[in-house]
Amino acid sequence: MPELVFFRRGEEVLRVGVDRARLVLGRGEHSDVAIPDPEVSRQQVALLWDGERCRVEDLSGKGTVVAGQSVAQGELADGADLALGQWRAVFRVSGGGEGSDVTTEVGHTTSIQPRDPATARWLPAQVRVKQGPNESVHRLTGEGFTAGKDPSCELVLQDRFASSKHLKVTRRDGLFQVTDLRSTNGTWLGPVRLFEAEVPLPTTLRVGETELVLEAAASGARKEVATFHGIIGNDAAVKGLADLIERVAPSTAAVTILGESGTGKELVARALHECSPRANRSLIPVNCAAISKELIESELFGHEKGSFTGAANARKGAFEEADGGTLFLDEIGELPLDLQAKLLRALESGEIKRVGASRPINVDVRVVAATNVDLLAAAREGTFREDLYYRLCVIPLHLPPLRSRKGDVPALAEHFLKLYAPRGQTVRFSGAAVERLQGHAWPGNIRELRNVVHRALLFRKGPVIDAGDLSFDQEINKETGIAVPELPPGMTLEQMLEKLERQIVEAALRRYNNNRERVARELGVARSTLFKRLKDWGLTKQDEQE
Repeated sequence: MPELVFFRRGEEVLRVGVDRARLVLGRGEHSDVAIPDPEVSRQQVALLWDGERCRVEDLSGKGTVVAGQSVAQGELADGADLALGQWRAVFRVSGGGEGSDVTTEVGHTTSIQPRDPATARWLPAQVRVKQGPNESVHRLTGEGFTAGKDPSCELVLQDRFASSKHLKVTRRDGLFQVTDLRSTNGTWLGPVRLFEAEVPLPTTLRVGETELVLEAAASGARKEVATFHGIIGNDAAVKGLADLIERVAPSTAAVTILGESGTGKELVARALHECSPRANRSLIPVNCAAISKELIESELFGHEKGSFTGAANARKGAFEEADGGTLFLDEIGELPLDLQAKLLRALESGEIKRVGASRPINVDVRVVAATNVDLLAAAREGTFREDLYYRLCVIPLHLPPLRSRKGDVPALAEHFLKLYAPRGQTVRFSGAAVERLQGHAWPGNIRELRNVVHRALLFRKGPVIDAGDLSFDQEINKETGIAVPELPPGMTLEQMLEKLERQIVEAALRRYNNNRERVARELGVARSTLFKRLKDWGLTKQDEQE
């Protein structure tokens, strides 16, 4: 998997996998990677990855500096860097795929075990193997182990840069003796190539693209965190959701995932797909709010050559690409009314028609939809077809907000910390930091938590993230000079929030010459939501109201 490596003052501070077709970098909470810098726009730049090449698209309107030049859009080569305020992000085409924790044992049982010099008690140890987002834990039950690609090694490494027998680790009381076995590419401790040394716990060694973290084993009394196809948590609502996914996944019935923004609806859609008989075919995601009204029909159903201006070639739509698999329609509540009728026909008959085609095409697609909108209320208001609502919501799945499952916050934060921490560094949260994380309200749910961990990795001063390194969106506003106003006497909080929202929208309209699509994109709201606000405030023209 390609990745972005972030540096500050020459020191690597964060790694982020480019694991989706569109990755947005910016200061705002709706960005995929939150960069706490006043020089960075709320949505600064988007990385567009098609599986082979990466392109950049400036979203700030001011240009983004790529490889030393300010660009509006262009290709991002392997090794090229982006300047983002006081940070620099280097793009690298490398890394691994998705994976989950696996626990095995290495070494041979023996009476020789390391001692903790301070307590004179036996100190259980383990080695954590990290390859990109893949991670596995191996408990050390003997006096040592060898690591390399050879199957005879106790710890077999799947790394193209590892030697057959790369290194040997021997335990000696509270220390580990690490010996490089004349490997081709070396064993590294930070920037230093290691040949033979005694190291304490914890220590991170690097072998090719793999990290070996020697650390104390987790206590047996520690409660294991449940994971289900990437869904992390021990909360009863999460366990119930996992059980429901397993039960409904084998069917072909349409599923609608309901929940607040940032609760992980796409992750649930992927779990449904992976648990279904269609897991060996494609899962095609389409964000109905991110595609212009003019192109959404072509995006869903495809088009024939010459069917409209710019259609130089015929093109398959998302339904055809998902044939035999699953189609995930995110933000389904933003689908235009005229297309809702065509979607309903496709769901009921299994037939679609490309734009400009004379004959329909049969497809076998399982549809999973998602929204944070109350579709039934929208159906009653006439903005969403009632028959389509009942066709999509055969099986509704409700995702709990993060504030209702705060017991899962530490586990989720640890997950993001392991995923984004720089290679060769062991970073952890202090007790005060964990307490502060659990005390936050999390209006942005899991997406906000991910951004907070990103920022903490950028702000930290050492291997421990303390409470002072955590910054939430309202605190970043203070740091950028935006004062938080006092609530005037006689005004409710709801009234104050509406007043501030109107001021922000009006300022954005002035800044972008009344270009409402640009304003919606910059503020991170759906166009329909923005238009509804303008209508409520009396800021629309007469013809638009009609």
